[in-house]
Amino acid sequence: MKKLLPFLSGVLVTLLLVALPMTAFAANGTFRIEGSPINVLVNGEVFQPKDVKGNDVLVFVYNGTTYAPLRALAEAYGLEVGYDGSRNLATVNGSVKSGEKADFASCWEVNEKPVTNYGSEKIFTAKYNGTLSKDEFKTWWKSFSLSEIRAEAEKLAAEAQAENPDYTVTMYFSFGQYNLGSAFAFGEYEQSNFDAASVWIK
Repeated sequence: MKKLLPFLSGVLVTLLLVALPMTAFAANGTFRIEGSPINVLVNGEVFQPKDVKGNDVLVFVYNGTTYAPLRALAEAYGLEVGYDGSRNLATVNGSVKSGEKADFASCWEVNEKPVTNYGSEKIFTAKYNGTLSKDEFKTWWKSFSLSEIRAEAEKLAAEAQAENPDYTVTMYFSFGQYNLGSAFAFGEYEQSNFDAASVWIK
């Protein structure tokens, strides 16, 4: 459990004032409890945990203790969760492919498209060039807040624009065939939109 403390300390919990009866499982059967559902913000983003089938799961407070699904919360922080059925043991380990989260910029292959001079605009692509599988990439991506992703992406676009000072730069980000979003830069002005990533990264 010590490994969980650093990331749990970053969780902000907002209480809802509604009690809800829930059924919880004990080692020798089931029991009913009266819990208070809560909302959780992880790195400023609303956290909605889901089970392995994609169904929403409640986070709740019971007798002063907050209960949240271990896998969903750990993966929101880029941690790797495992389960050993023979020992009835859950495990939580460091970030997936640790090291990649530390340097967002190094995980992209940035290239200018061959014919991109649309007036004063140049088009660049930023393709993920790391070693993560699709599922691992989703976990890695979700380990960042949206504000962190936008800041890093806009920085990459700004660097490309600084090398082309007479042009605006639009940079499109992708993982394989999957579109993630884009960043735009001109002078000291940058903006980005990663709504496309939210469509397939749940």
